[in-house]
Amino acid sequence: MRGMTSTSLALAALAAAFMATPARADPDALLQKVKDRGTLRICAAAYAPWNLKNPITNEWEGIVPDIVKQIGEALKVKVEWVDASWATIVPSLQTDKCDLAGAAIWTAPPRAEVISFTRPIGGDGMTIFVPSTSTAKSLADVDQPGKVVAVASGSADERVAKSLFKNAQVKPIVSDQASPAVMELGAGRADAASAAFAGTSLFVKNNPNLHVKPIEGLTYNYTAFALGVPAREYFFRDYMNVVIGNLDDSGKLKEIRDKWTKLPSSP
Repeated sequence: MRGMTSTSLALAALAAAFMATPARADPDALLQKVKDRGTLRICAAAYAPWNLKNPITNEWEGIVPDIVKQIGEALKVKVEWVDASWATIVPSLQTDKCDLAGAAIWTAPPRAEVISFTRPIGGDGMTIFVPSTSTAKSLADVDQPGKVVAVASGSADERVAKSLFKNAQVKPIVSDQASPAVMELGAGRADAASAAFAGTSLFVKNNPNLHVKPIEGLTYNYTAFALGVPAREYFFRDYMNVVIGNLDDSGKLKEIRDKWTKLPSSP
């Protein structure tokens, strides 16, 4: 080809190679998949008052289901719930068992390495629950050799508890039930439980037969809650954020939270 420079030839060859390469499937396609399918699959894990299983209807209720209802209406799709636990909710999202992790998920950096998050929908801190007769007043009173501290397996509570307790044994509890750590404590199989403050305090208040209480004045590690989104699904995540943002700006998000309860203040 007379008159073409070596640079021109190189560019032409590159263009030809590019055109001959099959187009790569768009990895950011979940939003369209959900709309085409007509169903939004939601993985849920129990934590009152954010996600509760109604014992009569066996349906999910709470703050997150009400938010998800608004998302489903915006998408004009049906919502399909997939039961999970705190140990399985992130892996379930990663393995395409659901499109959205619909629970009060703490936005911890280790989780952000494998999934994405929506904008926050709320937040909570952690505390230590002890028997109602306990005189413990600090974390140090609980962090003693021979003591057992229950936590929900796979939760942020487990990760934080293992970093805080150097002497006591941290006992992960595998369960898809609400507040498994304080249930273990109430059953006498642990000396304390590390759990989120607000929701667990509400659970304890509604279940006085457990005979447990939070250590007065002790809260730590306040972190925002968000919904979990599969990695690299940016259009889908942005759509969720638009719906949640509109709910927040209109006051509807606060209305949803207040409908279920005004969460208690820090002890």
